[in-house]
Amino acid sequence: MSLVINWFPGHMAQTLKMIGAELKICDAIIYVLDARCPFSCLNPQFDEFVGRKPVLFVLNKIDLAPAGVKEQFLARLTLKTAHDVITRNSVKSGGREVVIKSLQKLLADRIQAKANHGIVKTLRVAVIGVTNCGKSTFINNMTNKGKTQTGNRPGVTRTKQWVPITDNLWLLDTPGTLWPVFTNQQVARNLAYVGSIKDEVINFVELSQALLTDLSKLQPEAIRARFGVTTWTEIAVKRGCLLRGGVLDERRAAKMIMGEFRDGKLGRFNLDGLL
Repeated sequence: MSLVINWFPGHMAQTLKMIGAELKICDAIIYVLDARCPFSCLNPQFDEFVGRKPVLFVLNKIDLAPAGVKEQFLARLTLKTAHDVITRNSVKSGGREVVIKSLQKLLADRIQAKANHGIVKTLRVAVIGVTNCGKSTFINNMTNKGKTQTGNRPGVTRTKQWVPITDNLWLLDTPGTLWPVFTNQQVARNLAYVGSIKDEVINFVELSQALLTDLSKLQPEAIRARFGVTTWTEIAVKRGCLLRGGVLDERRAAKMIMGEFRDGKLGRFNLDGLL
């Protein structure tokens, strides 16, 4: 396959350094992952980056992923530090109590140690993840006040923000980050499919063609069930993505195919099954 993806803007290197510095004062980490490819969203240097801090994994956009994705993610996870995994819907708010209870459980020893001295522990937790995984939306749902800027494209959050959730819980919203080199191009494609890599830096037509090939490996009948045909060209023609003279409007076709996948109209997929 000719499509090769690498995207690591200069600000991401600075962001990784910033997060590393902030983690020194944090009690735990919330790692927000796209449930359509949660393992692909994990930084390869995650273990050394996190150290021994407890981690709450949030499989976000679970409504766009198939059943069993949480169990499959846990089966592949080899993290040595204390951790928990919860799921969140991409369109429904609420669920903050589940998050708070999970953090209290992960940090029970630290909370109790402070309580033994008559002190109520204030938890400081960093929220990290790849670009466009839903970190800021997750935090906004926790506050119910829309404290952080959000957008359905990578790179909206560009600075750190400490956000109070309760009197004793503060969350650090951080810019999305990737890693300098993708040693596995399937991981890169998975992240591009879900919008964690800017569409503008990729050959979008080739990406949409690769998507159809990959989805057919996971669910062979899914493409035909949606479009009635199976090849990229057939789909483009059937959907009327044509210019004058019957010439294919490739960009329009690519945008339509990628959009339908990202909206969940092609079905629910765990792209990690391609790794």
